[in-house]
Amino acid sequence: MLTKSPATILLIDDHEPNLMALSAILSRDNVRILQAGSAREALELLLKHDIALAVIDVQMPIMDGFELAELMRGSRRTQHVPIIFLTAGPKDNLHRFRGYQAGAVDFLYKPIEPEVLRSKTGIFLDLYRQREDLTRQRDEFLTLAEEKARLLRERDEANQRLRESEMRFRTLSDSAPVIIWMHGPNGCEFVNHACLDFLGIDALDQIDILDWARHVHPDDRHHAADTYLQATSLRTRFEASFRCRRHDGSYRWIHSVGMPTLSSDGGLLGYIGASFDVTERKDAEQRLQRWSVDLEQAVSQKTEELLQSQDHLRALTTELNLTEQRERKRLAADLHDYLAQLLVVVRMKLQQAIPLVTGDRVSELLKDADQTLTQSLDYTRSLVAELTPPTLKEFGLLQALNWLAAQMQRHGLAVTVRQGPAPLALPEDQAVLLFQSVRELLFNVLKHAKATEACITLTVKDDDQLEVVVSDDGCGFVPASYHRCGTAPTRFGLFSIQERMAAMGGQLVIESVLGRGTRAILTTPNWSGRPGSEADDSPAQTGSETTPSRSDLIQIKRPPHQSSSTIGILLVDDHAMVRQGLRSMLEQYEDVAVVGDASNGREALELVERLRPAVVVMDINMPGVNGIDATADIKANHPEVTVIGLSVHNTAETRQAMLRAGATTLISKEAAVDELYAAIRQALADDGVRR
Repeated sequence: MLTKSPATILLIDDHEPNLMALSAILSRDNVRILQAGSAREALELLLKHDIALAVIDVQMPIMDGFELAELMRGSRRTQHVPIIFLTAGPKDNLHRFRGYQAGAVDFLYKPIEPEVLRSKTGIFLDLYRQREDLTRQRDEFLTLAEEKARLLRERDEANQRLRESEMRFRTLSDSAPVIIWMHGPNGCEFVNHACLDFLGIDALDQIDILDWARHVHPDDRHHAADTYLQATSLRTRFEASFRCRRHDGSYRWIHSVGMPTLSSDGGLLGYIGASFDVTERKDAEQRLQRWSVDLEQAVSQKTEELLQSQDHLRALTTELNLTEQRERKRLAADLHDYLAQLLVVVRMKLQQAIPLVTGDRVSELLKDADQTLTQSLDYTRSLVAELTPPTLKEFGLLQALNWLAAQMQRHGLAVTVRQGPAPLALPEDQAVLLFQSVRELLFNVLKHAKATEACITLTVKDDDQLEVVVSDDGCGFVPASYHRCGTAPTRFGLFSIQERMAAMGGQLVIESVLGRGTRAILTTPNWSGRPGSEADDSPAQTGSETTPSRSDLIQIKRPPHQSSSTIGILLVDDHAMVRQGLRSMLEQYEDVAVVGDASNGREALELVERLRPAVVVMDINMPGVNGIDATADIKANHPEVTVIGLSVHNTAETRQAMLRAGATTLISKEAAVDELYAAIRQALADDGVRR
């Protein structure tokens, strides 16, 4: 038996002690007590819960109990809720009459006798439960009635479908252009009109005397009979081809297929099947043999045409790879320039809010949220790196391969990168294709070669060819047979690499010895330094953003009372929300004043010239002039200005580039709340010591 849901009593009184007393009196098993300190709060509870009884204090501020009762009676949801009025006023008939007129079922005066109140509420709760039981029984009865009607309809529909199915089967079989037959234990039980026409039989009552064997060609009769008997003994599919005599005396090739029909206990009831006239197919097979020579000639011609189009397809394949990398680059830019910055701003706000919150539980929840944001930032950074490593665009192929080697170390493969004496300055497209190819080769080594170490070697040959060799100490394979142990070029991944190299005028060569490792040699023309081959170093622009006006890029805010000991700071970031978050964080310190902010490196150079701040907090990735170049220009013109770098991607390459440009340090944006102020003080102290 299902447990009944508890009945709900709503207590309404503007005095908390009265509510506590009423709750203590009316508390019992299977009863839920809701409390409201005002009529407005009571109306909100009435809209959310099904109330069995409402106990209302008459005298309440703003809206008294009578007015609340009138509102309840005006709503379809609450018009049938029983109401008991409580009052500490005088016992006069006028109040009592007004209470009953407002819809009350009882009117009690304070002080309340607990037993009387319990008795009266018990009556209304019993009535409520009886009404709920009646409603439930009515619903169950309607459900049973509907279920019975549905079953009756389904039975009638099933019978109707069965009759229609039999009719459709006969109609379909008679209209089918193939022979359809049914065999039972005593012989043939049914054939369609196509069979009667083929054999020249006019009446269906002649089915029982049909003897299929006498219509089969004598040379095929024994084979057809043995095939059928073997299928019936094993209760399996019957299939045979034989020649059968038509009513005009000619023999036609017939292909017959049948499936066994079984009873509920597994007994064989017979076979149902279809027979197809395949004489034309037999003739077609002979014609195909005659056409084989012509077909071989046509194939040779088409092969030559395909070879001629191979270069075009290879170019399309390369363009497809480049398009994929451009889309990866666009997605990575969107994630870095928008999602990651938003997460950083939220974490800044959260870090500022945590010290202001009182209460261990709330503080713990905020810290959990901060940890979740940190994990989200880590995941976003890893996702951006997976889409396209920032190092590849900012520092070129060699640094990108060093980054890739560090990533493979996490997967358990130690990778060493070596470069020849000639410098590399490859076009972006060539660098992207080479990086993608090397990454796929390393993952093949990790998955199939059973290797622990690998090496990437970059060399510019005397014939101006760039050679990239990926070698490992794995199990190797036999190149002639491409054993599964090694990485075979016949797989799609290495085939794709071969096509990329060929499209760039190069090639992929695999050298491997079983048990001695594998060398994958990528050779391509060295396009660095050639006319028109410079890589596009301009920052990626998203098509949905427009260039902000100068008034939006620069916001100068001078403190009204800035002392000489105050540290003037210039904030440089292309995201206004990040600048706002940094400003609100730094303005908490009395010895710090944000004198202005800019949205790119060019604006930062102008503001440093005008404002002469003590410290510039510089983002790295910005449109136009990035943070690294802007830092170098600032330190060249104003060496006394301290620059502190900020970046979502705080990689070793980025840190080194920023330090070489003249920055004092580089911190991640997510750690700015905890570290930025201390970094500013430490940087000023270090610069003072050096000066």
